[in-house]
Amino acid sequence: MLGLALLAAASPLLAAAEDPADLGAGFEERVKEIFAFNRTAVVKIQSADRHGRIEGTGFYADPAGTIYTVIDVVGDGKEITVCQGTRQLPAKLLVADPRTGIALIKVEATTPFIPIGDSAKVEVATPLIALGFPTDKALAPSFGLVAGFDKEYLNRFFRTTHIRANLPVQPGLGGAPALNLKGEVVGIVVAGVNGNSGCYILPINAAEKMRADFAVYGELRPGWVGISVEPAPETNLPSTARVANLQPYAPATQAGLREGDILLRVGDVKIESPIDIFDASFYLTADSDTTIAVLRDGERREFTVRATHNPSSSPAPDLTALTLETSVAPSPEP
Repeated sequence: MLGLALLAAASPLLAAAEDPADLGAGFEERVKEIFAFNRTAVVKIQSADRHGRIEGTGFYADPAGTIYTVIDVVGDGKEITVCQGTRQLPAKLLVADPRTGIALIKVEATTPFIPIGDSAKVEVATPLIALGFPTDKALAPSFGLVAGFDKEYLNRFFRTTHIRANLPVQPGLGGAPALNLKGEVVGIVVAGVNGNSGCYILPINAAEKMRADFAVYGELRPGWVGISVEPAPETNLPSTARVANLQPYAPATQAGLREGDILLRVGDVKIESPIDIFDASFYLTADSDTTIAVLRDGERREFTVRATHNPSSSPAPDLTALTLETSVAPSPEP
């Protein structure tokens, strides 16, 4: 009964039901409503590379024809076709982000779209519905629950935390939207795991960071502040992420940070351990200010730092000096 009560709390439609049978029927109806309402905003994407034809899933993020999908689906980006019902629309590649494996493409049409939710509000046991096109099949829903939030997979670190869901996927569902019970997209399916019985989902807030960069600058703008981090030996601190080195002319140095400072927050990202630097680094934007909070001599201090372009050749900014292997999310298993 506790599980039923949780489901009832998730939707006004379900909360109105008193009998467990009615509750189950109400939940089923809600899932069907979400599928019916959003199905026209989910599209099959076809392209090709030197290995042959590629098919996958994408979805409209706005009424101007902007589509989220995964890099693996767009091939070489030269010939991309979006299948929307019986229509076949040519699409162009706007930008691809190797840090997340996500691509933005666009068709020249007025389109339906799925409302964007807030992935920061997603919790363990949140119900999710993925809508996608299994290879050579019609649009199909898949249902599951959030199982956790991971920063690594098989000892390889994601550039930003991913949602792990007990949500089965099939080949072709890379790029599928993951929706909450409000019908809002809160993530994008990027990888099948455990024989595709579960999956990894990129939080939509991370994807929106990419889309915002492109909308403002016409390109991705990963930022860099020039901090190297090491684990602090002290165990009684609110964070174990200690500033190890500062490059002489780096933004963080010019703003007043010092070696030995304990990082507490970078922008909106709370820092509790060195591994949290990956999330903090991901959300930095070059030529934009961010607030960095540190613990110094027992006192909390805040500094305004203007991030710059990463001077290294890495496609993603990196604040950490730890010997951690970084990785884009794995491709969905075949």
